Amino acid sequence: MEFLTKKSTIGVGEIRFYDAIEPPLKTGAYQLSATQTIDNVPNTDGSKTPSYATDQALWIQGPQFSLSAATVHSMYPAPLQTGSFDDDLPNVVLTDFSLPWSRPIDPAHPEANTNTPWMGLLTIYPGEYQPGSTQITGTNKIIGPKAVPISELINPVETNVLGPVLGDIDLPLDTKITVVDIDFATFQAISPKLEELPFLAHGREVNTGGKVILGMEGDGYFSLLIGNRLPKAGTADTPAENNIFMVSYEGQSAYLRGGAAPPAGKTLIRLALLSSWKFKVTADLGSFLTLMKDLCEQGRAGVELLQMPGANQDLNNATAKEALQIGYVALQNDMRVGEKMTSWYRGPLVPAPTQRNFDYGPYLYSDHAMHYDPQTGIFNHAYSAAWQIGRLLALSDASFSKAFFEWRNLYINEINRQAAGQQVGNNAALIAGEEATTLESSVQTLFSKKVHQIDWPKITSRRNSALGDFLPGVLNEAEKRAIEDNDEDPLLAIIRKSNE
Repeated sequence: MEFLTKKSTIGVGEIRFYDAIEPPLKTGAYQLSATQTIDNVPNTDGSKTPSYATDQALWIQGPQFSLSAATVHSMYPAPLQTGSFDDDLPNVVLTDFSLPWSRPIDPAHPEANTNTPWMGLLTIYPGEYQPGSTQITGTNKIIGPKAVPISELINPVETNVLGPVLGDIDLPLDTKITVVDIDFATFQAISPKLEELPFLAHGREVNTGGKVILGMEGDGYFSLLIGNRLPKAGTADTPAENNIFMVSYEGQSAYLRGGAAPPAGKTLIRLALLSSWKFKVTADLGSFLTLMKDLCEQGRAGVELLQMPGANQDLNNATAKEALQIGYVALQNDMRVGEKMTSWYRGPLVPAPTQRNFDYGPYLYSDHAMHYDPQTGIFNHAYSAAWQIGRLLALSDASFSKAFFEWRNLYINEINRQAAGQQVGNNAALIAGEEATTLESSVQTLFSKKVHQIDWPKITSRRNSALGDFLPGVLNEAEKRAIEDNDEDPLLAIIRKSNE
């Protein structure tokens, strides 16, 4: 594919998606054959076109049982994080843009399912997995992770465990890898269908310019794997811990959800574990619309959700009590002169009706938007903070910043051009005098009537004039003859005169 051999050309702030980015050759064994026929050369059997042939075995290597940490660019939700992720499908971004499609998912039929990734994400709920478990007990449906040689991945020593059917392997069979054994019924309940896998992986092209500090100075191509199962949420007090397994489906695609039943006597399926992480999920308090409706519901806190918590009714200061009731909070304000004072701040969501007022502004900078109450001597920073936040949000938009910068340059260049033109016109008018009133007539008057009247300085060639002997280091004729008569070193004479 053409884009595999070129650097990213995506624009700033843009992204391009690809269904799949397949490498020219998938990993595995290949046979390169070459035949050469030479014309008009006698051969031992009398023929004049001898033919020579040779074969060369090739092996395309690639990750199969483990991944380098550098291959994983980012994980979401981030490892060990806690949040309301129950509406977000877990995903992982890989720096190797063709990795999910670099191997056939079914080594026995590599020509089938060419756009199907061989790897994927499994979301494991609390109770389905106890880390380090050695047996299936109760609700625990997973054994491992554990380290075994590759030979035991393919042919497990446990008679009830089904290993994958793999093709040629470029590693020694005694190489240790990490695997998990999953209860067959559980695996077929939580894994995706084979036909769903192409929709759970894609390639993407983004602009990584200026992101060297994030380690993203590459060509801008990435691959992404998405889980098929939403995480399970707990409560605000007891978040639910979810585990994500990045596993290899190579050689096990026939047993994905909706696939074939396990062979007789096989109760567990063994998968190579490429990577894993965990995070905690809290219960979502509701959608934005639900939260807004709660402001008007009896017994659901109402507008108090937007007020500073505390017993406002116990305040003796009427001004402070009113300010807190309408959503203000008191913050410490460090003045530029070094003094400390208290100022008011209020965000955009307020527990009291407001009215738009255009008596103030426009504000040219954030300090311009600060309000001062002379009666209380307290500043109100609500508008100045909003001005600054708005500017930062605007400048964080790459497209807006680029357009704004170009507009500013065009505006400044136009001002400079007009100023330069006005200055030329003024100078020409001064030279031409009162006879001309426009730039065109000023220039015409200048060259037709004034140029020949100007006393231009004349240039005299140094070739036709000698340096004056009054200058330091310059000898006159008498001094030159004295040097010759006294047989003196000319350089010493010049230095002596320069010092006089």
